[in-house]
Amino acid sequence: MRNIWFTIYSSTKDDDKYTGLNDYRTLLEMLLIPAVQDKINREKKVQKIMLDLFPDLEDDKVEYFRELFYEKKPYDGIINISISTKGIDWNSLSENERKDFLIEKWKLLFNNLSDDYFLTDKSEVIASLEELKHRDWKIVSSPFKKKLKYNKESYTVVIDITTQRAQLALSRDSDERYYPLKTYETCKIETDANFKNFKLEGDTLSFNYKNLFNAMFESPVVFNLKEIIK
Repeated sequence: MRNIWFTIYSSTKDDDKYTGLNDYRTLLEMLLIPAVQDKINREKKVQKIMLDLFPDLEDDKVEYFRELFYEKKPYDGIINISISTKGIDWNSLSENERKDFLIEKWKLLFNNLSDDYFLTDKSEVIASLEELKHRDWKIVSSPFKKKLKYNKESYTVVIDITTQRAQLALSRDSDERYYPLKTYETCKIETDANFKNFKLEGDTLSFNYKNLFNAMFESPVVFNLKEIIK
């Protein structure tokens, strides 16, 4: 079943107003899928749920949101609520304050959807969001089932994602020691590190892109393990 896309849109063209927001958005897209998705009624044909941030709005458009979606199916599968960021200096907020702000706005959205949008009691969705607010926003996963075998040791290829950066690394299975390979911007992880496989030839480890555009125009990403694993 196709994942629901949870995302955030900013109406301003001033990229400096929300520094790092794209990184928060990318990580939240991943975190909200296991936290909320299975509690949404798929008969509503929901494809995308989003927060629209507007620095010039006086208030969040809650009543308008309810007029659009309360006990109705979303047009084109999109649910979106207009959020006011007037008086909020995103760039001056701490990481915890940014997390609090975003989660509270997601709670606002779900609290104002009618019960027919949910497979569970709405309070379970709100509780999942509240729990997420107090967790470390970090995802460590492996894009491959296959292990890397090198110098009689077994390694797991991992991608370690936070709001600050995304890191491609090797984790040695015997002691879980990390060997960083390359660091990416979190917001670009799904394109820049979208690998379909890896290949080891001697000491040379290479990753081939899954994305057709990258595969056509980018060389495989290559590492010399002799220099990395010492």
